[in-house]
Amino acid sequence: MRRKEVLKAEKQKRQNNPFSSQSECERRVNEYFEKHLVESGEVADIESLADYLGTTRDEMIAMMNGKRFGKTLRMARNRIAKIKKQLAFGGKIPAAVLSFDLKNNHGYRDKPEENSEAHNETVIFKGKASDWAQ
Repeated sequence: MRRKEVLKAEKQKRQNNPFSSQSECERRVNEYFEKHLVESGEVADIESLADYLGTTRDEMIAMMNGKRFGKTLRMARNRIAKIKKQLAFGGKIPAAVLSFDLKNNHGYRDKPEENSEAHNETVIFKGKASDWAQ
């Protein structure tokens, strides 16, 4: 009975943290890109990576903010964005889909709009208005 409890505790720990070491994290991320995507034919994305690693998108994003596995997972996320951008540039996915994904999974934001009042201001150059009217 005690063995079952230990196995259950290990499983729970592994669900919250799918890696036992930094090298395992790197190995599994590399397997995802180099083996899994090739064999499955999937397009790389955050949810697919999380599923492959045996975690959720939210848990993986939380791990990205941690020190232990954060850099490896952020680099994987960057690699996913690179792959999707190349697909969009090649016309294989719509730009709107790429934009939505980059905003929701990669931390991108729209460029802030300029102050609308500044766009409505009229600039007058003395002596030039009459030349331009012709």
